[in-house]
Amino acid sequence: MSERKKRPTAEVINPGLGDIEKVRDILFGKYVSSFEHRFAELEERLEADVDKLMKRLSDKIANMDKAVNLSLERLNKEIADEKAERDSEVNALQNTLKDAETALQHSLSAIEDQANQDLKAVRASLDESHKDMLDKALSLQTELTQQIENQKEELQGDKVGRQALALMLDEVAVKLRAS
Repeated sequence: MSERKKRPTAEVINPGLGDIEKVRDILFGKYVSSFEHRFAELEERLEADVDKLMKRLSDKIANMDKAVNLSLERLNKEIADEKAERDSEVNALQNTLKDAETALQHSLSAIEDQANQDLKAVRASLDESHKDMLDKALSLQTELTQQIENQKEELQGDKVGRQALALMLDEVAVKLRAS
């Protein structure tokens, strides 16, 4: 556009010069038509190449999309399989824990029952031992009481003998004094 503003056209300068363009067409028309033909062929080749590139690019993009989709599907399947496997393992662990808890509860109940029975047996044994000791203590007390009574009677018997001896010695003393 800047050239048009700077250079006036042939028609503006000289109105009869429009024919110059025709002359130029006559003189250079062959070259221009050759150039136009070449430009048209080049343009067609460029358009064909661009179309081929576009098709190749769209094919590659489609192939990449397919590959990505297949990879995603495969990964999703692997994730789903892994999740299912982990879920089954978690369920198995939960079942094992429940079984272990049940077994532990039964064991604790059995141990508690055994402990209660043992405690009852110990209490019964202690009660029996206590009764036996009380019986032995009463028997010993009775025996000791009997022994004390026997010794008391012996001592009293000895005491009587002492008193009789003392009286007799008193009499001997009186008789000796009297003599």
